[in-house]
Amino acid sequence: MSRPRIGLTLDRPAEGARYELGLAYVEAVEAAGGLPILLPHAAGLATEQLALLDGLVLSGGAFDIPPELYGEARRPACGRLDPERTAAELALLRGALASGLPVLGICGGMQLMAVAAGGTLYQDLPADAGLLGHEQPAPKDAPSHEVEVAPGTRLAALVGAGALAVNSTHHQAVRTLGAGLVASAVGPDGLVEAIERAGPAFALGVQWHPEAALRHEPRHLAIYRGLVAAARRG
Repeated sequence: MSRPRIGLTLDRPAEGARYELGLAYVEAVEAAGGLPILLPHAAGLATEQLALLDGLVLSGGAFDIPPELYGEARRPACGRLDPERTAAELALLRGALASGLPVLGICGGMQLMAVAAGGTLYQDLPADAGLLGHEQPAPKDAPSHEVEVAPGTRLAALVGAGALAVNSTHHQAVRTLGAGLVASAVGPDGLVEAIERAGPAFALGVQWHPEAALRHEPRHLAIYRGLVAAARRG
């Protein structure tokens, strides 16, 4: 049986002269049974890119989503923006959701899923919510806190309900859920740590990096396996 083709969006450093992606993303897709396909930023080519794919991963990166997309002015605590990447990922996400293509959003990818559905973000957790401890020091892959996975959710079907140890490398987070989304995990401080779309289609977002944390907690690989299984079902 051929491997489902899983698209991975690429990151771009501040100087913008090259693309990059952590090896852990590719290795997790391969370990889950998928074929990684790397996607450059090209909003105008999103339809053609999606036609090549059986599933999509919106990866994280060192940039923030423009607050204008969720109806807010940018405040000083908001970080670096990458409008070209955001436009490309939005085009891919909207096209994938419209066609029922399985989607997994990682960190900033989860945040984009919320914004695309009409949700909002904390531009900066310390400034907006007084929440500290979500940007852990190195090593970035080691779990630094637990989340509570809600029973009866797609995420619970993959990793089990209850406590799950996760890593944490973000200063923004989902503030309000968009239409059709449910929270499938929350942190000890009440912060939404995972979201998913109601219904049969696979559309899951997690605030942590399961591809990195799985070397410490093997259950995280089940998130990528769930995506690949959904991609295989078509």
